[in-house]
Amino acid sequence: MKSFMLALALLCFIGLTQVVFAQSEAEALITASVANALTLVNVDGDWGVLSPGQTYVITAGGFKNPPGPGEGAGIVVGPVGFEVDGNAGSNVVVTLVLPSQLVSDDGNGGIPTSNWTFGWNYDNDPTAPFAASGPIVGSAVTLGIGGGGATGLFLGATLAVPQTAFAGGYTGQVIGSAAYTGN
Repeated sequence: MKSFMLALALLCFIGLTQVVFAQSEAEALITASVANALTLVNVDGDWGVLSPGQTYVITAGGFKNPPGPGEGAGIVVGPVGFEVDGNAGSNVVVTLVLPSQLVSDDGNGGIPTSNWTFGWNYDNDPTAPFAASGPIVGSAVTLGIGGGGATGLFLGATLAVPQTAFAGGYTGQVIGSAAYTGN
């Protein structure tokens, strides 16, 4: 009987001890923040006057070689590209759909485009030095958002104007989409 009472006392002690030590509580705080939405603002460009049978190289900075009819040497044409607005200090990838040609506004053919290039800077100015530039590979460009929350991405290309090109306006559309890279 003594053994039974001792075992019962030991069980009660162990059972009560666990209950006493098991009572504890704490809080964990969860925080998060939402990034500024990325915004692409189009920068429409005008690449000037072109001659049939001529090939032109237009840089991301807007330099055109050779000049078109009536344009002087060292001509700078209107750049095309995007202003990229978002969180300062973030890296962004801009995916581009580039036209294979500029299409006649009158439906009279097209001017093939190739060798697309890019240049980007924190100044959002095509005439300022670029932080990075080069050929567009795989239709995407990675860039950084400057301290002001905006960066300029500018594009250039080679235009091979056919000898049979009709006089008149030609238009091409560049489509861009941007995403944070998770830095």
